[in-house]
Amino acid sequence: MSRQWASRLRRSLASLTTYDVPRASARARMHANENPEPWPEAVMRELAEVVFNVELGRYPDTSGRELREVLAARHGCELGRVVLGNGSDEVISLLLTALAGDPTPVLVVPTPSFVMYGHAARVLDYEVRDVELDEALQLDESAMNRALAGATICFLARPNNPTGSLWDRAVIDRLIATHPSVVFVIDEAYIAYAPGQSLWRVDAPDNVAYMGTLSKVGLAALRVGYAIAHPELAAALDKVRHPYNVSQTSVAIARAVLTRFADVQQAMVDRTIANRERLAGLFARLPGAHVFPSAANLVLVRMPDPARARALVEHLAAHDILVKDVGHLPRLSSCVRASVGTSAELDHVEHVLAHWT
Repeated sequence: MSRQWASRLRRSLASLTTYDVPRASARARMHANENPEPWPEAVMRELAEVVFNVELGRYPDTSGRELREVLAARHGCELGRVVLGNGSDEVISLLLTALAGDPTPVLVVPTPSFVMYGHAARVLDYEVRDVELDEALQLDESAMNRALAGATICFLARPNNPTGSLWDRAVIDRLIATHPSVVFVIDEAYIAYAPGQSLWRVDAPDNVAYMGTLSKVGLAALRVGYAIAHPELAAALDKVRHPYNVSQTSVAIARAVLTRFADVQQAMVDRTIANRERLAGLFARLPGAHVFPSAANLVLVRMPDPARARALVEHLAAHDILVKDVGHLPRLSSCVRASVGTSAELDHVEHVLAHWT
C-alpha cells in the first residue's frame, strides 16, 4: 500500500514516542504518584448513589459549571477564570495551543520535571528550552533568566515531580516580574502535601496562570484538572477547549467529594504526609543512600551508583513492589523515585528492605 496520507503527518511527531504506561498490578504500586489511601466504604456507597443519578443519555454541561463553581469558591475568584480539563494533561495542551500565536513559540521548562510539558509542546512545534536544576534540585535563576528571553510560556511544577522539590518562592516571583511577556504556569498538582506553601493568590500578575488537579488527592480515575487564568487567557482556553471535555460522571463525583467529603479527603492526605516521612526513613537506612527533602507524595533517593539503584528497583519488584528508576534524567543519576504507600504497603517495604544486602 502506498500510504500517501503519511506525508500529511506533523513532522514533529517523528521524533516523539507515545506516552503509554501499561496498567500494573502489584501488592504495592508505588510508581505513579497516586494517593494510595482507599476511600471508606461508606463514602463509596454515597458516591455510587451520585453516579446512579447521572443521566447517562444526556450530554454534560459544556464547561462543567457545577464543579467550576466549587473551585471558584475555593479559590475566591470569578467563575469565568476557571477552565476544566481532562486531567492536567489536557490543560497543558490547551495553554500551549492558545498561546501558539508566534511563528515559533517557545516553552521554557526546568528539567527534570513533568514530561508532558515538553512532549505536548513539541507536538505543536514549540521550541523547547530545557533548563537543568542546580545541584540542590532548585531553580537555576541565572540560567532561567537567559532561557526566558523571548519565550512564550514557562511551566513551573511546585512541588516538582520527580524530585519533590519546593522551589524558592522569591526566585519565582523575580522571574515573573522580570519577564512580563511570558506566561508562567504554576502547576500545584502536589500542593496538598505541602500545607501552607501554595503560591496561589487571587491578585497575581496577569501573566501568571495557576494549574491544579484532583488526580493526586485520591481521584486519579476521574481525570479532572483545571486552570485559573486571567479572564482574557481563560476565554482563549475555552475557545480551543472541546465542549463536554469532562464527563458528567467525573463532574458529579468531584463536586460531591469537594463539598461533602472534603474532611475525608484531607485525612487521606494527612496519612500520606505521615507515611512520606516513614518511607524517607526506610530509604535513609540503606547503606550509602541519600534521601532528598520532599514536599510531594513521593520520595527521591540517590543510591551510591546506577547499578545499586537498578538492583534496588529489581529487588523491590521481585517482592511485588513497584517503584521507578529515574537515573536517566538530568541531575538524577543513580536515583529511584517511590510514591508514598499505605501503612500496610510500607510494612511490606520495611520487611523487604530489611532482607536486602
